[in-house]
Amino acid sequence: MGLSIELLERRCHDAATGAYAWDALLRDIGEWVGGSKGMMLGNGIVGPLRHSLDWNHDPEALALYNSHYNRFDPRARYSRLTPLHGAQLGQAYVRNESIAQTEYFEAINLGGDVKDSVHGIIANDAELGRRSLSIQRGFKEEFFNEREADRLAVILPTLERAMKDSIRVARSVAGHMSGDGYCYVVVDRARRAIFADSSTDDPFAEQGPLSLTGDLLASGNQSVDRAIEQAIDTALYERPVSLHLAGVKMEFGRVPQALAWLAHDDHCFLAIVAQQKQAETSARLFATAHDFSAREGDILAILLAEDDLRLAARQCGLSYETVRWHLKNMQTKCGVSRREAMLSAARKGRIG
Repeated sequence: MGLSIELLERRCHDAATGAYAWDALLRDIGEWVGGSKGMMLGNGIVGPLRHSLDWNHDPEALALYNSHYNRFDPRARYSRLTPLHGAQLGQAYVRNESIAQTEYFEAINLGGDVKDSVHGIIANDAELGRRSLSIQRGFKEEFFNEREADRLAVILPTLERAMKDSIRVARSVAGHMSGDGYCYVVVDRARRAIFADSSTDDPFAEQGPLSLTGDLLASGNQSVDRAIEQAIDTALYERPVSLHLAGVKMEFGRVPQALAWLAHDDHCFLAIVAQQKQAETSARLFATAHDFSAREGDILAILLAEDDLRLAARQCGLSYETVRWHLKNMQTKCGVSRREAMLSAARKGRIG
């Protein structure tokens, strides 16, 4: 089957759910536009453009771009003027002859065999940041023309929707949800964040001692920071792992396939959950499943965070005897005889 816009749109949807590889989708789009190589680019938490996904590129040239030459990309500042879902020819930004004598042109264009490009803006908002797609050709090929820029522009809105959908899929894979008290971060082994997803303007407003200083995830304690780095390594090379820190639970895992457009396999997907919010969510779902009253739901939420029944009664504003009476009623509804069994089931999300 030949490539068509309808097929590309279906593959964008599949990539968002992890059913189709993002690098294969980049290749498909590149071939449909008429290029022979390409890359997705984005701004991290701080700093210049960096490539996050590539097709048919020399890995050494890409490493040079991400580690150094992206700061001196002569077309970057002009590309910022391109509107959302717009596409522009690389030669319209800066012609090759005007930079032919520069170190950048020698290292990136000549070294990476990149003669020309067509550049499209996928997204430019708080959720995704500024994300773009560059389809390129080598020196043995012809320059791009306006028809090919128009062709790239057609797929950009669909690509943006797929990338936003992939974030929601990644939340689901992590076993959590969006909302206050939840934050998702993609970090490398040195704790540098390239992406943070939160429902608030400050993703770390409710995350206890954790903060982002520039793009660095930090706790203010060197020992804790080392433990976070070890957890990242464990998640990347062994298995998923969790850490608990001052009312915050951190769950480390590999970046889901749905987010492969965002990071390579040397990055970790980190779900940060305020444990009070996690308890509230568990309580709400469990209480609904067992037809608890509003008062019983409140009692359950407090007990999930506070095992001492007398302290829990004080937090509820009820007497110890009243809380015990409610507990017996709740246990009857759940079909269990022990409080510990009910709380364990609520924490694990067992509702059947």
